Amino acid sequence: MRVLMAVLVFAACVRGQIRETNPFPLTDTVAMGKGKQLYSFYCVFCHGMDGISGRGAQLASSYRKHGSSDREMYRTIADGVPGTEMSGHFLEEDEIWKILLFVRQLEQSVGKSGQGCGAGAGDADRGSALFRGKAGCHACHGKTSRLGPDLTGVGATRSREHLRESILNPDKEISRRFRTAMVKTRAGESVRGLLMNEDEYTVHVMDTSERIRSFRRVDLIEVSMLKESLMPSYTGKITVNEMNDLLAYLCTTPGGSK
Repeated sequence: MRVLMAVLVFAACVRGQIRETNPFPLTDTVAMGKGKQLYSFYCVFCHGMDGISGRGAQLASSYRKHGSSDREMYRTIADGVPGTEMSGHFLEEDEIWKILLFVRQLEQSVGKSGQGCGAGAGDADRGSALFRGKAGCHACHGKTSRLGPDLTGVGATRSREHLRESILNPDKEISRRFRTAMVKTRAGESVRGLLMNEDEYTVHVMDTSERIRSFRRVDLIEVSMLKESLMPSYTGKITVNEMNDLLAYLCTTPGGSK
């Protein structure tokens, strides 16, 4: 057991010694090909091969919420991002550097494909007022709210069409972090909210008032996961012009493309 612990500690120390820059240059076509292959296996489901079409952060962008240096991005790939669906990857160091090499190539595609959030129809100022007023987005997506994801910089990490679809059809893709649960108690109470944690004996849910509710399983008659988001669909609730204004605002949030 002591030998095993020593090996694990040594491995952790070695893993912590990260280079400052990628040892593979963009001109290394062999490393690039291997990076693309690894990316297609580990990253494509959430980010898309084009770095735009997946449900995860848009990688065909120069904006990086968690740091844009080689070292910072290596850490993001290796360790993941706590509290998100971005998990760490136990890959060899060179494999991670090669994945990053391919991601750098995706960054260079910005502006060439014409995709991404970028400039478009709509007025960002009207969209900001709509976000905080009629549409009611700020209640769940404000910086202090926990019911929806923080949208800071979302214009740099999501395409305009992805944002539009998320507003009109939020049930299509629901992040694991924002799974909706329905809890029914033997006393006749029904609570709908975000599933925070559960084990053999208890279930913890954040209700729509952001209160953490804890239940003993023996007091429940049902715990079900819903195939719907807490976010309502805005289909038919805002006009085409209002949608364009809202998208214009989201595309220019801090960190987004101006």
